[in-house]
Amino acid sequence: MHQPAHRFDHLYRIICRQDWIETAMRGVLTNKGARTPGLDGMTKKDLSSEEAKRTLSQAIEQELREWSFRPSPVRRVHIPKSPGKYRPLGISTLKDRVVQMLIKMVLEPIWESDFLNCSNGFRPGRRTMDCIARLDSYINERNKYFWIIEGDIRAAFDSIHQGILLNLLAERVADRRLLDLIDSFLKAGVMQGNLFHRTDMGTPQGAICSPLLSNVYLHQLDLYWWTHYGGLHRKVKERRRQAHLGNCALIRYADDWLLLTNGGKAEAYRLRDEFQTFLAQELKLELAVEKTHITHVNDGFDFLGYHVQRYVRGYDRPKLLVTPSDKAVRRLKAKVKEMTTRRWFRDAPLLKFSALNAVLRGWITYYRHSNAKETAKDLDFWVNQRLFGWLQKRHKATARRIITMYKHRQHGTRDNLGIPNGEEMLFLYRMSDQPLTKYRSRNPQNPYLEVDWVTQIEQGEAPLPQVIWHGNAENERWREIKAQAKAERGAKCERCGSRENLDLHHRKAKRYGGRDMLSNAELLCRSCHVQTPTFGDHSRLQ
Repeated sequence: MHQPAHRFDHLYRIICRQDWIETAMRGVLTNKGARTPGLDGMTKKDLSSEEAKRTLSQAIEQELREWSFRPSPVRRVHIPKSPGKYRPLGISTLKDRVVQMLIKMVLEPIWESDFLNCSNGFRPGRRTMDCIARLDSYINERNKYFWIIEGDIRAAFDSIHQGILLNLLAERVADRRLLDLIDSFLKAGVMQGNLFHRTDMGTPQGAICSPLLSNVYLHQLDLYWWTHYGGLHRKVKERRRQAHLGNCALIRYADDWLLLTNGGKAEAYRLRDEFQTFLAQELKLELAVEKTHITHVNDGFDFLGYHVQRYVRGYDRPKLLVTPSDKAVRRLKAKVKEMTTRRWFRDAPLLKFSALNAVLRGWITYYRHSNAKETAKDLDFWVNQRLFGWLQKRHKATARRIITMYKHRQHGTRDNLGIPNGEEMLFLYRMSDQPLTKYRSRNPQNPYLEVDWVTQIEQGEAPLPQVIWHGNAENERWREIKAQAKAERGAKCERCGSRENLDLHHRKAKRYGGRDMLSNAELLCRSCHVQTPTFGDHSRLQ
């Protein structure tokens, strides 16, 4: 399949096939996002029967074959990015998501043969640790890639030039109908409230195929690096070092990327200016110079939630340590702190243990291939203290009583906070118990040529998920209504307009006959919610 000059035709007829549409629909419906409606209000629940799925798949096939398919505008909502900050997200209709999946299914095998190993973001079989692991091969005493340029493209995905993107796609795709279909998604527009906004720039927000389209676009950055630096013959690279020019390595995860050089500081600044010029002239993208830091590895830098730093101590061999970044630790602490505030003191302790364990286990799993042992020990102590304090407030009890109620022997060797769960004991998860292992990259050039690859929605990775269960007794139906309310009402408090710490409040309390329905739901910030007379009724479990 790796024939760079070959242009694939007759691709549109493939995505019109019913078996392809059914496969795409399965991929969409198995994703958590299927519970969130687009403009048409349809969710996974509306497709619970085989007849409903068959009706939708046949409608999609008919519209595609008749060239009458037109994507709907995406619904724009705002989701938390960091404390106090939000980023926009577009939510497509389920029908549009199926067609987006079809586009991904037909294009990804082609482009996976073209993409370079320096790119790992939103690609099948690759993850963030593939980027981190590559640092070892560059930052060592032999290669000496000690100067780091931390690239930051201003609003990368929103600034993609659609004309350039379509021309790049046309270099490998000869089927005009498929290109027109992609173009229709690019120009589908955005609905925010009752206002329609045109989309003349960028890829479709939140679309399943958007990460792939963005990778196609930024692949030009990879190719520029490969042509001028990465693909040079070994002897040419040696001559460059002898001439004190230095060489250059690129590591990219979506729009997060690093340039490494074994030249001096001046060479690092020259490379920054060179790549800034390329991005501006060829891709119409702007490098945020004020955020593009140039750092020596001895001073350390953050990348993809990790902190990377080389330590030189006396006559010992220098060591490169990869640990969780301070920012990642602060985010975890903020989340645990939020889960153990007085707001949630009525939650059932068993559910609180379960919720905390899920967060802690997911966080340390992300960092299980790094030097995270000491960080995990420190966090274990801190989380233990937070939960202990929450239990005191929950029971209005002394420390001695909490020790009596919740301190239990674990593994016969140590005491830990725990609570009976049926016939077993549920202990607070200790992240320092997680075995830390060395990561081994596989990086198949094109997984579609090696195995029977299962098409899926690439979600990317993060130490903490966007939505976290706090341990309250909120049921699944209420969580679905909350997601729908956020989508339809703009993700802000209906009383004060705040976008922070949103809850869903029963207008009529359940104890007075209120039901879990959207019409009985009011989206409130925490400050407004705690002022309601029935705050906390939903979680009064013992």
